[in-house]
Amino acid sequence: CWYETTFPLYLIQEEIRETFTARVQTLTLTAEKTAEVLRTCIKEAWFKRPGDARGDTSFLTQAFYQHTEPFFFKAVQQLIQKIPQKTDIEILQGWHSTLRRSGLQLFDYWAEQGDISESDPRRIAVAREKLLKSFNSKNIRELLHIPVKKGRKV
Repeated sequence: CWYETTFPLYLIQEEIRETFTARVQTLTLTAEKTAEVLRTCIKEAWFKRPGDARGDTSFLTQAFYQHTEPFFFKAVQQLIQKIPQKTDIEILQGWHSTLRRSGLQLFDYWAEQGDISESDPRRIAVAREKLLKSFNSKNIRELLHIPVKKGRKV
């Protein structure tokens, strides 16, 4: 099989190369984590026993990457400008919004595509809530330099 794609080439100043590389790795890592959770949550919305469900669901991950790719390259381009100004955290925080918005849009679309005879609105709502919680997980928030919300004291 043959795949062809085009990627932009960026010229990165030596002074920002290390930070730039770390930030791009953060963008890709958080996208990978989001795609994985999204796929899991969609399977949980579709199936009563998602762990027993068979079949290739890699198309869900592919749809996520296709949906977020333009935003990813825009964020990478903006990092080149923002790192020297020390405002690159804004890009990471914007990426969090992109992941959240794209993940929810794709979940809402795909959750409705399951077998209607097996559809369970409660199961879909629980899976969507799990997805929402993943966006605010300590791990994702720390990676993207977003303040971690402290739990409420009762």
